[in-house]
Amino acid sequence: MKKYLAFVIIIVGLLSCKKSGVKVSPDLFGKWELRRFYGGRFSNLDSVYKPGNGNVYRFNADSTYKRYDNNGLVAQGKFHIRRGNVYQLQSANTILFDNDNYGEPVAVNGTKLTIGTTVADGPAYEYLKISN
Repeated sequence: MKKYLAFVIIIVGLLSCKKSGVKVSPDLFGKWELRRFYGGRFSNLDSVYKPGNGNVYRFNADSTYKRYDNNGLVAQGKFHIRRGNVYQLQSANTILFDNDNYGEPVAVNGTKLTIGTTVADGPAYEYLKISN
């Protein structure tokens, strides 16, 4: 009887779980090029990047991404967006790449994409949308 009850409790618990993911905004899909890197352990760090620098993210509607540094492919795989974030910022969501458990804060504001935050000495990367 105890085994049966434990089984029922587990099934009910699994069925009542809500997904913590959020629907990805179509605004994220497209090609984004790095324009600014700032913050980090040394808060006086602030680098600006010129157009055509080759540091690019490409986000697709099928939840895949590719990341390029200096026009060379350095990462690709799956991503998803989780509600809230590891730094408990009320307005931020988290982007998780591949099998990452922690992710980074992410925000899309028009043609600007920010990944990361300067909270807790973290760096932030700002990207400009260059194509859909």
